[in-house]
Amino acid sequence: MKRFLVIAVLAALGIVNAAYLSYEAYLIHFGPGEVSSICNFSPTMSCSNALSSPYALFFGAPFPWIALVVYPILFALAIRGLRKSPSSTARILAVLSALGIGFNGIVIYRETFLIHAYCPLCLLCTAFIVSIFGLSFSFLGNDTGPEHPSEQPSV
Repeated sequence: MKRFLVIAVLAALGIVNAAYLSYEAYLIHFGPGEVSSICNFSPTMSCSNALSSPYALFFGAPFPWIALVVYPILFALAIRGLRKSPSSTARILAVLSALGIGFNGIVIYRETFLIHAYCPLCLLCTAFIVSIFGLSFSFLGNDTGPEHPSEQPSV
């Protein structure tokens, strides 16, 4: 159960991170264009440089917007896992976070080979999703008893 709490905290941090990046991406692509970000450290380590590229769009939407949809779902699932059905919830979390790792792999590939700039906060987002996957996957290995303590078999 403690793992679901950690997943909820990571997902909440992911929501905040994705909201900031989504706002910045909105300003870059649909607002004034030039944006100064808290994570612009150099030309190659710059959220603004990475997000301003056309390769930072996924079917026309900035990729942080996808994270802004996914992290609230992961948060809600973690809360559900605290209350009921931890085993089935862990399976869903593992699948969704594995898909998130795949998506983040695409983002990192684009940053490395097409954009030539890295978004430090996007890399942090990758760390969150990998951690959520690891926690949910490790929960599956402990799937030996009933899904929830209140679901003890009746005699």
